[in-house]
Amino acid sequence: GEESTVRRLIPMIISPHFDIREFVTPEAWQSLGERSAWLIDRRIIEVAELLREMTDRPVTINNWHTGGHYKESGLRNMNTRTGAIWSQHKFGRAIDMKVQGMKPEDVRNLIRQNWEAFRFVGLTTIEKDTPTWVHCDCRYTGLRTLFEIHYK
Repeated sequence: GEESTVRRLIPMIISPHFDIREFVTPEAWQSLGERSAWLIDRRIIEVAELLREMTDRPVTINNWHTGGHYKESGLRNMNTRTGAIWSQHKFGRAIDMKVQGMKPEDVRNLIRQNWEAFRFVGLTTIEKDTPTWVHCDCRYTGLRTLFEIHYK
């Protein structure tokens, strides 16, 4: 029936370069399948896609679905011990990304230099001193400028 059609475990391509599984946990995917997209803020998908298009390099968020070990770089389960209690990750508004061949600070500088384009798609916040990844989120800040917060 309709329920089994929606729940089938088929990858859902949600933008030119990303599959929904790159944004959700294995548990969310197992439970909801394609409907796990309902848990992700569209703006954070657009942020990832813009970064992928600007750099023309592979961007890694979650890779559990291809045998990798990243599974909490997008959505996090509410009861996770990873990150802050009220992390934007738990609301589907944050991603931690790695851009192939680029240092995190170089990626942050690219975002700063192209702020208007990133603001247009919904980015509001980055963490400024993450050592091996780039944290981006689309929380409400009320600002027209990039909100840069300290990691930890």
